Amino acid sequence: MKKISLFALFVALATVNVCATDLVTETTHVTWNTPLHIEAAKFATAQPGQKIVITYTDAKEMDGEANKGSVIEFKVMNAHFDHLAGSREALRLWDNGALEQFFTEDAVDSLKAYGLEIVGNDFTVTKVELADGKTLKEGFTVWTGFFWADEWSTLELYWNGYAAVDWTEATALRIYSEANRSDFIINIKESWDEGGQIASQADMTAGDGYMELALTDALKNRLSNAGHWMIQFNKEQGTAFNVTDIVLVGNDTTTAISNTVVETKTVKTFENGQVIIIKNGERYNVLGTKY
Repeated sequence: MKKISLFALFVALATVNVCATDLVTETTHVTWNTPLHIEAAKFATAQPGQKIVITYTDAKEMDGEANKGSVIEFKVMNAHFDHLAGSREALRLWDNGALEQFFTEDAVDSLKAYGLEIVGNDFTVTKVELADGKTLKEGFTVWTGFFWADEWSTLELYWNGYAAVDWTEATALRIYSEANRSDFIINIKESWDEGGQIASQADMTAGDGYMELALTDALKNRLSNAGHWMIQFNKEQGTAFNVTDIVLVGNDTTTAISNTVVETKTVKTFENGQVIIIKNGERYNVLGTKY
């Protein structure tokens, strides 16, 4: 997270409190066996770009490992308890503090339908608030928030964030940041294994506040079928910076890429490591080819 002065932090927290709505005020000790559940009705007024602020204490080291922090996960209370779209994998808490989780459009739809589970290693939640956040970029937002890109920092995203994308409409992937430069490193990976690299900054072009990866059919297939995205940054010789949005755009960037789950009631799932689209009883791959 971007470092700010103590005074600025107090001002920011005061602003959050003015604009926030309490969702949970009871103290809950969260473990893998004792999650915190927030019913769907409490998200009735939630909007894309808003956020929840989780205030917590006593976050423990994971499995006694130093500097690992306490794991926290956000899940939708549907039949499979899927990870919340736009939530981060390998997210950690330390000691006492507050964590922000911003909402994508898919996240809001699922929360209104099913509600939210907050689960993790070992920490205590003292409050959960719904607060104003940010205006989303044009296109389909896979993730939005603030991620501090320093030396070989990796933003890890669950596949649920891009599972609902209609890839036939996607033409580019944009990675927005506050770097105000392009002389840093980006790698997009699906694993640390040899061959796990999907693309690098050498494959991208610089735009106004973002780096853009043009999507070939091969890249669409690779990105859509990845079990998760690992987006790695290195600041190189410049200063560290915040990454703010991961967005897919189409030919007309003023129109959001279709969300097939919401708009056409298409179901997407993973089978044998591949994304399968089920529509009207028929099965397709992500590029629309019928099985």
